Amino acid sequence: MRKCPPALLTALALVACSSGAKAPASRRAAQPLDPESIRQFANPLPVIPALTPDSTSGGVDHYTVTAQQGTHDFGLRRMDGTEFRDPATGKAIVTTSWGYNGPYLGPTIEARSGRAVVVRYVNDLRGADGARLKKHLLRVDPTLHGASGGEPEIRIVPHLHGGHSAAGFDGNPEFWFGNDPAAAANGEGGPAGNAVEYTYENDQRAATLWFHDHAMGITRLNVYAGLAAFYVLRDAEEDALGLPAGAQEVALVLQDKSFNDDGSLAYDTLPLVNPYTGAAVLDADGLPVLSSKPEFFGNAITVNGVVWPFLEVEPRRYRFRLLNGSDSRFYNLWMEVTGGSGAPTVTQIGNEQGLLPASVVTGAGPGPAGLLVAPGERADLVVDFAAFAGQVVTLRNDANAPFPDGDPVDSLTTGRIMQFRVKAAASGADGSALPAAPAQQPVLAAPALTRVVDLQELVDIYQLPDSGAQVPRLELRLNGLRFDDPVTETPKLGTVEDWVIVNTTVDMHPMHLHLVAFQVLEKGSFDPDGFTRAAAGNMPVLAPGALHPDTDPEGRVKGAGDFNPLYALAPNEAGLKDTVRIPPGGYVRVRSLFDRPGRYMWHCHILSHEDHEMMRPFEVVP
Repeated sequence: MRKCPPALLTALALVACSSGAKAPASRRAAQPLDPESIRQFANPLPVIPALTPDSTSGGVDHYTVTAQQGTHDFGLRRMDGTEFRDPATGKAIVTTSWGYNGPYLGPTIEARSGRAVVVRYVNDLRGADGARLKKHLLRVDPTLHGASGGEPEIRIVPHLHGGHSAAGFDGNPEFWFGNDPAAAANGEGGPAGNAVEYTYENDQRAATLWFHDHAMGITRLNVYAGLAAFYVLRDAEEDALGLPAGAQEVALVLQDKSFNDDGSLAYDTLPLVNPYTGAAVLDADGLPVLSSKPEFFGNAITVNGVVWPFLEVEPRRYRFRLLNGSDSRFYNLWMEVTGGSGAPTVTQIGNEQGLLPASVVTGAGPGPAGLLVAPGERADLVVDFAAFAGQVVTLRNDANAPFPDGDPVDSLTTGRIMQFRVKAAASGADGSALPAAPAQQPVLAAPALTRVVDLQELVDIYQLPDSGAQVPRLELRLNGLRFDDPVTETPKLGTVEDWVIVNTTVDMHPMHLHLVAFQVLEKGSFDPDGFTRAAAGNMPVLAPGALHPDTDPEGRVKGAGDFNPLYALAPNEAGLKDTVRIPPGGYVRVRSLFDRPGRYMWHCHILSHEDHEMMRPFEVVP
């Protein structure tokens, strides 16, 4: 379970730590759907299609990506294959969701390095009656920054995660836009109307990127509703490697969900209470104010938008571009052969920012032998099924939630991801290959500056704007600051900086820096007595010798039998990355080149943490 801060108030403990789900009042008749009642490995894995450009001219590809609401089939069926029925209506259940150019998720944009892409993003979120939506699909928390000032509930802003984008096209969370074509600009830098046009220069090497919504205060809700899609960059270097391609190249987006018995998406909310009286906080209409928790863990696993799917594969190599698109859940992945021994070899050839300097064999078993993937991270994998003709292989997960010291997974539900059914024979010879030589990596210069930044878990009291009621809030902070405090990280344009990110919390945080592709140089623990928290607006201070590379908080060093490997660089963290895991009571040193001017974000990619203030702007200045 989450380790809560000291019990200041009973009410605070209820808000921050309870794991009970509570459906919104408008859907109170719906009850949670038992995940153990959902059949597994009966739905074929949906293959995510590539988006066709609207036009290709002048060396530029033009696309239109439209946010829409629709009904999506997540593959929810009973164990005997029959449909679930809505208890209120008796009809087969359906799930209302959001997506790009469809009801859930979106097609992949395939781009080439050096060839620009222009995307027109449109917010056309409408109900079944065709009217523009005014209420969100999920409960909006009115106490979170970005949602507490009367902002419309239906607002979006896209972010190309991992893209080397100009600041104006990066998806600043305050640059949101609604679904009304006649709307005025939002006053925070967002455009008028219901559409934007972003240019991506693609001046970076081949990589598995993705784009998702990034609107302030509701990022977690918009992504959970379905606003996410792949953006794959290809280049000549990768083309020449002979990697599995065509039907043997498959994109996988892993997400955990919970459902109600009417088919609707469930997202945990809890009633807020006044910390002084213990009474429920009511909104202007006299209804309880419901707040999301600072973490969300669904009880069912979906891949490409279907619960526990299967994929038929031939006994040959396959390339899987894997994305952890979940809110808060980490996955520690490994392969298990049903009724057999051994497991297919899983070779990681790349991470978020392209090919690794050397391939890494991973996913051999549970625990430290598994492939750990945090929210926002991607893994480019080649899996060889050649020796497993006619067998069934299950992709398993054993990462605690929260990670690393939370509750164990349920081996019957969240401990299972999907199945691979290996055919008896291949349709032809496998002409694919693994990278035979190390991939060349960009080399960053020595840093002009080393910054120390820290991750904090604090408690704050909020005052609601409509009623004036005070409510407790577990708030995640960077350097003790809220999002709208003055900018404190101001790298100079064209310079390299090292950031030492110190984690003073009990959870692991996947930290994402926009704009940059960074090198992960060092991990370890730190001496709390050598760490001084920053005064507002200043960097924290580390005394000489306060950092202990390759050493866990218990003092055990890398190489010792009981050393915790979370406190040392993993082989698949080499090369360039854009999201890095910071262990609890530990630190990570990353090196980045800040080569575009303007304001960008750095934040935890546990989306609930991001929405609970664990996000700050940095500004690249002349």
